[in-house]
Amino acid sequence: MTDTTTVDRLRTALSDVAYPADKAQLADHASRNNADEDTVHALRSVPDGVYGSFDEVLGSIAIDQSRDR
Repeated sequence: MTDTTTVDRLRTALSDVAYPADKAQLADHASRNNADEDTVHALRSVPDGVYGSFDEVLGSIAIDQSRDR
């Protein structure tokens, strides 16, 4: 398990999340959406706070550019 994910996996995991959301809500939502373990773990690793949009989450999460979807 890693602390990274891909943009595509993150977008799928959070496709219908209601913002604003804190990191626990984001990780729980991703888990309920059957996100892979790496994506859920990466969301649990973002800084504490409330995220107002997907772009804010994207700016705070570790993205692995070398992985495909």
